[in-house]
Amino acid sequence: MQPEASPLTIAAAIDFGGTKLAVGFIDTTGRVLASTQFATPEGGPAEVAMSATNALRALSRRVGLNLDSLAGIGATVPGLADRATGVLRFAPTQGWRDVPFAAMLSEAVGLPVSIENDVNVCAIAEQRFGVARNCSNYLWITVSTGIGGALVLNGRLFEGPRSLAGEIGHMAVAVPGPRCGCGHTGCLQAVASGTAIREAAIKRGLDVTGAREVFELASNGDTRAVEIVDAVHFHIGLALSHAINLLDLDMIVIGGGVADSLDITKLATEVLAHVITLPEHTPAVVRTTLRSEAALIGAGLLAFSRREDFR
Repeated sequence: MQPEASPLTIAAAIDFGGTKLAVGFIDTTGRVLASTQFATPEGGPAEVAMSATNALRALSRRVGLNLDSLAGIGATVPGLADRATGVLRFAPTQGWRDVPFAAMLSEAVGLPVSIENDVNVCAIAEQRFGVARNCSNYLWITVSTGIGGALVLNGRLFEGPRSLAGEIGHMAVAVPGPRCGCGHTGCLQAVASGTAIREAAIKRGLDVTGAREVFELASNGDTRAVEIVDAVHFHIGLALSHAINLLDLDMIVIGGGVADSLDITKLATEVLAHVITLPEHTPAVVRTTLRSEAALIGAGLLAFSRREDFR
């Protein structure tokens, strides 16, 4: 069925993650008109770009859209992106450096392509269409395979001079602690990400394949799983409290695959145990209202932003 919007008000969106690749079509109101997702293909950048291209073409045929007539393509990347040049400077999980990812996609599809860090676009999508619409100072945190963060300060995305601001996943919260992929020890990502939760569970003798199973075991009273889940809430809460105390944030927005399993009330309690507050203000700790579509919606905004200021 043809989406009820003119082509120039529709953008193609690609969400390239460490474990999944999603593509879809987004309109200017932030609606996901159609989408599909699948496991991120093995191989290098060329394989990922081709898989995304093929998926977009298949989806466009299914819904009756002509790709050539769309506003453009926005793509998220799991790492440091140079939006001006379209180069993926560093993707830690894949070990890629200096990949001209926007140019590769543009050549394959025949449309202009903009790329941005996946966590950054989630923060902007939430500000435009989600729970942070009336908030000027907040932190978006993704808790998934890894942990990432994006800061919006005074209403604008704040990346810092080297685009490294918001990296809450590499805040030290458990020193000494397990070694993180960044090379340091005790990082939040090393103790509270989906990968870390699974590894901790296996070390304790639990037969699990992912973090969700650990949370399910904890809810059923398994003491080993309960200890892991309690530690996850403590460490995330501690890191968030540090961010709030440092930046005087109004809100924390939590997304990512592990976020649905977190107990937000428990997490907020951990945060408030360490923050400085005033009687008239308590920082809010909330889940994303855009849920798993935040990155796709943000990617769509990237394409439209060729005509406006994304930040």
